[in-house]
Amino acid sequence: MANYLAQFQTIKSSSDRIVIAVEDVSDLWLNVKDSFEQRLPVKKACLNNKARNPVLVENLPAEFIQTTDSRLRSRFPQEQYLFWFREPYATVVLVTCEDLDEFKTILKPRLKLIVQNDEREWFIVFVSKAHPSNDQATKMAKKVYARLEADFNTKKRER
Repeated sequence: MANYLAQFQTIKSSSDRIVIAVEDVSDLWLNVKDSFEQRLPVKKACLNNKARNPVLVENLPAEFIQTTDSRLRSRFPQEQYLFWFREPYATVVLVTCEDLDEFKTILKPRLKLIVQNDEREWFIVFVSKAHPSNDQATKMAKKVYARLEADFNTKKRER
């Protein structure tokens, strides 16, 4: 019981913002974390309420938490009911890939597994490690991005 009380106190103090889970497939989070957090709070966010009607939120505070963080991983069923408001609203999947073969054999199957098992909203963020002056690497990164876009975008929503 004391464990739940301590956990509730920590969660209560941070319940004024939504949680966005970060699935770091390519070990990019440390490189992009500051850029993501500089854009907080999210301004003019359009969310759906319980009746599925769009609601405009002027400033939406958010917190990015990696999916490997114990705050997301140690959820027992009874905790999920108590702390439903701390569940992630969406998942951002960070990826990089510089080769089409690697994309087809390694990255694509892994991404499919991630998005199929995630009942939340999900977004894929592609980060190119190609140096801008390296035309060959930049072209390959663009090809990988195009393939990623073709495979994971839907008619309903750009992912």
